[in-house]
Amino acid sequence: MSLDVSWVLSPLLALPGVARGVVLSRDGLILGGSADVTTESGERAAAMTSSVLGAARALCDGLSGGSDGGVVDIVISAESGYYYIAPAGDRAAIVVAATGAVNIGALAYEVQLQVQKLIKALDEASAARVPGVRA
Repeated sequence: MSLDVSWVLSPLLALPGVARGVVLSRDGLILGGSADVTTESGERAAAMTSSVLGAARALCDGLSGGSDGGVVDIVISAESGYYYIAPAGDRAAIVVAATGAVNIGALAYEVQLQVQKLIKALDEASAARVPGVRA
């Protein structure tokens, strides 16, 4: 995808404690990132986030006997703060890094709002590429 969806991160980066973020495709390609994320670090974060999401999906499927509805979000607590990962449908995901001072509840809420906007934007972009199909 050549679609830059970095705009989806703007409201998240405005939250106190949120440092940076990346938007990625399901297969780990970077679709956008905050201004301070280099191409190399963004690509690395996108690839690793894709792997984490794949492992989380496999874990949920394995432990639920296949009855789980899917991964909604993943929160990684680290010494430096939090990494919040949220899939955006079957095609993309958002990952943000935040300090320990972040209000994790507010972050979770805002990320889910942006996930819905990202899904809609990807649906519209996909429909625009397929002649005769409308979203």
